[in-house]
Amino acid sequence: MTGARFDLLTEPWIPVLDMDGHTDEVGLEEVLLRAHELRRVTGETPPMTAALHRLVLALLHRAYGPETEQDWGLLWRDSELPRTRLRKYLAGRESRFDLFDPVRPFFQCPALAKLTPSTPFKLVPHRAVGNKVTLFDHTTASDRVTMTPAEAARWLVTAQAFDPGGMKTPFSKDKSSQKAPCNTMGVVLVEGATLKETLLLNALRYHPELERPGGTWPEDHPVWEQPEPPGGEPETSQVSRGWTDLLTWQSRRVLLFHRQVDDRQVVDGVVVTPGNRYDGSAADEEKMAAFRKPVGTNGKPIKDKPLLPVRLHPVRGVWRHSVELLLTDRREENKSRLRPRTLRAIPDRVVHGYIPADAVYTLRVFGQQLDDNNSVVEAYLEDHVPAPVALLRADDEVLGALIGTAISLADNAGAALRHMERDYRKDKRAQPSSTLDLDYWPKLTASFATLLTDLATAWPEGTASTAAVTAWSRHVRRTAQHAAQRWTGGAQAEAADLLLMAKYLDRFLTRLTTLIRTFDHEVRNYIPREEE
Repeated sequence: MTGARFDLLTEPWIPVLDMDGHTDEVGLEEVLLRAHELRRVTGETPPMTAALHRLVLALLHRAYGPETEQDWGLLWRDSELPRTRLRKYLAGRESRFDLFDPVRPFFQCPALAKLTPSTPFKLVPHRAVGNKVTLFDHTTASDRVTMTPAEAARWLVTAQAFDPGGMKTPFSKDKSSQKAPCNTMGVVLVEGATLKETLLLNALRYHPELERPGGTWPEDHPVWEQPEPPGGEPETSQVSRGWTDLLTWQSRRVLLFHRQVDDRQVVDGVVVTPGNRYDGSAADEEKMAAFRKPVGTNGKPIKDKPLLPVRLHPVRGVWRHSVELLLTDRREENKSRLRPRTLRAIPDRVVHGYIPADAVYTLRVFGQQLDDNNSVVEAYLEDHVPAPVALLRADDEVLGALIGTAISLADNAGAALRHMERDYRKDKRAQPSSTLDLDYWPKLTASFATLLTDLATAWPEGTASTAAVTAWSRHVRRTAQHAAQRWTGGAQAEAADLLLMAKYLDRFLTRLTTLIRTFDHEVRNYIPREEE
């Protein structure tokens, strides 16, 4: 394991898409210095994409700041990120980015060298390893498998952000590991037209000596700046030193084992042990997530409950959280909900003339679903919602109420569908086994995106776009009716069962009509009379 190098600054390992749609792999230097020529980072899985962005953001903050809004504006207006500032930051730190450095291997713990390695695919959730069985992968523990250094680096970074919890190989005695911090939330990324725009839209004012952003202290630094490599024993109940510390949080102790095959290096083993347990307040420290208080049966936030991160659902779209993600509410911000911190700066950047008021960005949200024991990945998740700057700037209770009412219509119609199927199954003394959600929720996403962009165009001019609101209610009605009809038409049943289904279908259609009428009545309060 001596003598080999894999320099993450210059070796290609980060997968990207260029402006012509071609895929490529670049190093950490190139991903920043060519960011104006690239469209986006494209990981093998949604969690990998999120983890790589968080790594690159940590490097950007340490190299470029920006310490003030003026600094941010200069970076935004420059055609590319300045080379000299990045090279100045990296001078003397090059060895800290060597994946195989014998003293300070990147994102790793050399103290684990005394332990027996497992297959490197232990880093990959969808590969079968030991008793972790997956449906389509037939790798066994006895198979001799290897990774390229680039693959291993990507999965190493992803594991530190998204590794599930559960039992790990102990360094000495401690086997229990907390799930990595990004498992608790949907990681929100504001996406612009180029990777440079995306990185800067997600870059906050960064000045640790002035404790910016909030929750960042003067001693904040990413893991590669630590004076000593981490010890084998995990550090428990830790809070972060600040934003770049959290972006590079070491939730695992990991060491890659490598060897030479012909003229190339391969990674043929890995040790993964418990790492640092995060005991901070995510609502105070995490900048790439939205938070909300749990809602009671009355639809209102429960006062004595803490803010919890907004998470992705495998079927229901993230657009259902558009109010929490997009809209300003000075009375409720930090109380019942909290937007991603990256969105708070956008209105000020419009005022300073850096960002056009009519721009429309995209919120891409990444996550994964774990099993009930938080030890196995069941699904990778990714979703998106349009983020018109006009909505991000709007501090208008009426607009928030209108969008919230539109989301409630979809929620209520979805609940009515589930009640229809549940009541039928209860009458038949059968277990619920419906696919109604799949026939309903995914088909609302595009229509809601249209509603948001139409409202963003109309609202600054003092109108609420009656046509857009009406189109939304009609689409919800049609989609719910179609889902219900597919439910009845797809059932193999006797005549008596069909009569029973028809009874519950009729109840549902009556309920749906009432919901639409109630929605039409409520939205009249939000639409100017002259537009009516």
